[in-house]
Amino acid sequence: MNELNLRKELGSFYLSGDAQRAKSFADKCFEIMEKRYKESMSVTEQKLLQYDVITEEFDPVIFRNAPYFYETGVLTSLSDGARGAKGHSFVHANGWVYKRNEHLFAEQDEELYERMCAQKDEKLYLICGPYNDVSQHFNFNCRPILEVGLKGIYEKAEAELARAKNHEEEEFLKAVCHGMLSLRRMAEKFSEKAGKMIESEQDEECRNNLILIEKTAKRVPWQAPQTLYEALATLAFLRTAMGSLEGVGPNTFGRLDKDLIRFYRADIGSGLVTSEKAYELIVQFLLIWDCHYDHDMLMQGYADHELENTYTLGGCTDDGSALYNEITQMFLRATREKKIIFPKIKCRYSKESPKEYLDEINKSIIKGTTTALIQNDDATIPALLRAGRSINEARDYYISGCWDIVTNQEKCDRGNYLNLLKPFEFSIHNLTDKMEKTGVWVESLDGSESFEQIYQKTIRNCERLIDAKLDVTRKGGQIFHKVDRFPIFSSTLENCLENHKDYTMGGAKYADDYQLIFGLPNIVDSLLAIKTLVYESKKYTLAKVLDAVRLNWEGYELMQAEAKAAPGWGDGSEESCALANRFNNDLYSIFQKKTGTYGGKVHMGHLTYTEIRWWGEKTLATPDGRKNGDYFAQGLTPSRLKHIPCVTDVVNSLARLDPSTMVANSVVNIILPNNTPLDCCEAFLRASAETALQSLQLNCTSREQLLDAQKHPEKYPDLIVRVTGFSAKFTSLSREWQDEIISRNFYE
Repeated sequence: MNELNLRKELGSFYLSGDAQRAKSFADKCFEIMEKRYKESMSVTEQKLLQYDVITEEFDPVIFRNAPYFYETGVLTSLSDGARGAKGHSFVHANGWVYKRNEHLFAEQDEELYERMCAQKDEKLYLICGPYNDVSQHFNFNCRPILEVGLKGIYEKAEAELARAKNHEEEEFLKAVCHGMLSLRRMAEKFSEKAGKMIESEQDEECRNNLILIEKTAKRVPWQAPQTLYEALATLAFLRTAMGSLEGVGPNTFGRLDKDLIRFYRADIGSGLVTSEKAYELIVQFLLIWDCHYDHDMLMQGYADHELENTYTLGGCTDDGSALYNEITQMFLRATREKKIIFPKIKCRYSKESPKEYLDEINKSIIKGTTTALIQNDDATIPALLRAGRSINEARDYYISGCWDIVTNQEKCDRGNYLNLLKPFEFSIHNLTDKMEKTGVWVESLDGSESFEQIYQKTIRNCERLIDAKLDVTRKGGQIFHKVDRFPIFSSTLENCLENHKDYTMGGAKYADDYQLIFGLPNIVDSLLAIKTLVYESKKYTLAKVLDAVRLNWEGYELMQAEAKAAPGWGDGSEESCALANRFNNDLYSIFQKKTGTYGGKVHMGHLTYTEIRWWGEKTLATPDGRKNGDYFAQGLTPSRLKHIPCVTDVVNSLARLDPSTMVANSVVNIILPNNTPLDCCEAFLRASAETALQSLQLNCTSREQLLDAQKHPEKYPDLIVRVTGFSAKFTSLSREWQDEIISRNFYE
């Protein structure tokens, strides 16, 4: 493998002109689809027209230096399959059906739509779509195709046709068959183009790649893959081809070490490959995704370095024993040695994980090249079980997107952030104009006679926001199936074929909602500051504290310092642990009483993306000492306003929460010193496994190192930090984002 030539070839394609290419293709396809469109077409028939036109018109892009076939040229380089071209104001060809029908969301209930827009505008919540997540965070399940190929899915859908009860069920099953044939034809076009390219190829290595593609794409993934190379080729093809046709982002490869180990061991046993050849195939597989963007481009917007491409390693096998094998090791080694940032690597672990596995994860972290999200099985599996998942389903979870806990039994609507700090802000600053605009009326904290009264008002105010959000999604999200359908995506989602229903029609096994809330650390710290300053020390009246907050602490700097010095989340104190646990459990109880969009349960988690800055800038001061526009705490990460030097205090605090209440996941940022030994990292992970910590974003660096990197970026070309749901080179971050990282807590 000539790695330099591969990087150059990929870079020349992805870093120049791909947006114009994708737009020109979309314009051509839109014109053709509009000409073929008939008013009598159902949404499913429209989707099949979209499949047909894209399949007919796309021209495969084959890279001479890569053995994989996957690039359709339909999408921009930063896009994950979602119909909107990221960073550009046009819709990909795969968004024709949605674009044609999206007006239905607003037209079904104009008052509801206006209310939703007002609530979004005031940062009460975020949704990746009008009422539900309609374009991203789609956990496409590749495992059935690795097992039986597209042909197996086709034959299963065809067999189910005999049991179809009505036209709608029949239409769905036929659409699945149609989708499988479309994917087959796309692969065949790669084979045909490779065959033509062979004729003029002079370079022996490139010629061998083309021969391999020509031979493989003719058979795979219509037929199930038989070798490690074919399995990796299947995954590469499906990621791009499925997204190109379906119009949604398939943002995970699933559990690669669990799914690929049988191919590797069969290849080794037959002598087909050596371990080093297998490693080379894995390196090439990772490079074709990592070279989609310039790692040094300036990251200054909402998600400039976000490619929504993930895979999961580790965890446990079906019987619950720790999973760590040759594939696990090779992916970790490749990520470390080649400094791979995308795909995003998710590492499941538990207190029973082998030391060798934890050391492999931590080798990159202690070098300051961290790209891994570390997910705690001992907190996550109990949460899945409490949410009603079977033991087999719980053990087989994986992480997609940024922090999404997913299984193959549902499409988790993870593009939801619920900002609990907004009703808290309304209640402190008496923002009646905002309440009137959004329709979310809360109780003022003024006049509260006891801390308990303040706490109860806060809980009730949180519930009012929760009710407002769920009311909007329940009423507005019911018509998604009238806007778009997803036969290919639904084909491998468990129960959809058996139920003869698209996922948008409730075909999947579970139909639960997931609400990703943020605000717990800042709210807990604010309540404790009020409790300490007003009801315990009695140094200030509630009115005086609220006046100080409303004045952005100006003229009240001493009181602000005292508020920051009060007990706070993460300090390990009994006061903060007890209140955080109470608040979390009360929120869980609220969600347990609610019903989701499609009649399922509603689950919660504690997550925040780049809203820690963007929404923080638009939020007024809070009683924890935070000023207008200051950052939010991320997920369950302690506020940066608190000086908590010892990481043990954070671990002890997390041990007081019940992880089974957070099946939507929770995230914690931890920065340890840059000289932390491997054994200490291992010990930290094992201690954390016995807490409610679920998603850990771990960096090993120092404030001094980061400040030096700001001044002398040339000295730190490979310093990688975990930003929010993604990693990036520190030197590629804007000054504002660098400052945000530097302002975080650094622990001993």
